[in-house]
Amino acid sequence: MRKFRLGQSREAQDLDSPDAYAREGRAQSKRRQQSAERSQTGIEAHDGDAMLFLPDPEPWMHYAEATLIQRHSQWVNLELADRSLLRATLAGKLKGVKLVVGDRVRYSPVPLDAEDPTPNPGNRPGYSETNPQAQVVAVMPRRTLLKRGGIDDREPWQLIAANADELWACASVLDPPLRPGLLERAQTLALAAGLAFRIVVTKRDKASPKDLLPELDPLREQGVPIVETSAQQASGLETLKELLRNRVVVLVGHSGVGKSTLVNALMPEFALKTGDMSRYGTGRQTTTAARWLPTPFGGTLIDTPGIRTLSVRGLDRALLSGVFPELPPEWVEDPTGLDPENEDLGLDYPERLQSLQRLWEEMGERNPNQSSYR
Repeated sequence: MRKFRLGQSREAQDLDSPDAYAREGRAQSKRRQQSAERSQTGIEAHDGDAMLFLPDPEPWMHYAEATLIQRHSQWVNLELADRSLLRATLAGKLKGVKLVVGDRVRYSPVPLDAEDPTPNPGNRPGYSETNPQAQVVAVMPRRTLLKRGGIDDREPWQLIAANADELWACASVLDPPLRPGLLERAQTLALAAGLAFRIVVTKRDKASPKDLLPELDPLREQGVPIVETSAQQASGLETLKELLRNRVVVLVGHSGVGKSTLVNALMPEFALKTGDMSRYGTGRQTTTAARWLPTPFGGTLIDTPGIRTLSVRGLDRALLSGVFPELPPEWVEDPTGLDPENEDLGLDYPERLQSLQRLWEEMGERNPNQSSYR
């Protein structure tokens, strides 16, 4: 008796053979490929900023305002005007909104079901582990938004902080060595967000005072503010305290450059965890999420996790003229045909042209996860 599977006309034993499964797999793969080739990706028309639009807060303006300092899956921590903390849940319409440290929100006190308490965020002094006591109902328009490029168009932007005033890029003299490329990327993100930009050099005691850090000369010449510090010798700390006064500052840098050590030197009461260098010469990440740290001398420092790179994918190439002002405008518009090793160009810093070419190419990159391009 012949046995057939539903919708098939072949014998059952033929269907169960390895060759039949292989043929079926190849056919499905070919159909998927043909379907992808026929589809339009629409990547050129993709508007990543549309994902950052916030719901209209107008109906909720009569509620109290606070600052979001930490988000979890089902609740958030808020800082009130007197810098006390309040735990809140999110209204249903906000659970899919990309919120970030520094967002200004409106909240309503509502009775909520008890939930398990969670640890003190950032070792905040005087913090009480309580259940949510309010509900966030609206997010205010952002004055500034610091973001970096995402890995693909499903998440075109990775948000870092909202409503900040300045971006400080930490760079250590040694362990790990100073990398100007990261500083140029951070400067690009600061320009895109409308933030003031400053470089904070850490571990200055590990280099000779005669070492003037020539890697930073191109940035000095364009007027980028640079503060040299040493947490061990307590040098440069008073300058940073004064610069932090009444400002919200975001701190970024590679793992191991000494961000947490610097924060502990500025504000010992937080006692942030620090880490040594790994055996591969890279830093050990001790900060796992952005932390909102109010300073006792006024202002707020947002300490971010150590990063490997700051992606500029998707940013406007027009920003590069502000990062490389010493290069001719026609070079900045399209640097691909230039050879940094060509002595006829008369470059004082050929590596700056190389960095321009890398950033220019990255800004124009397409989604690496798209199966076809049109």
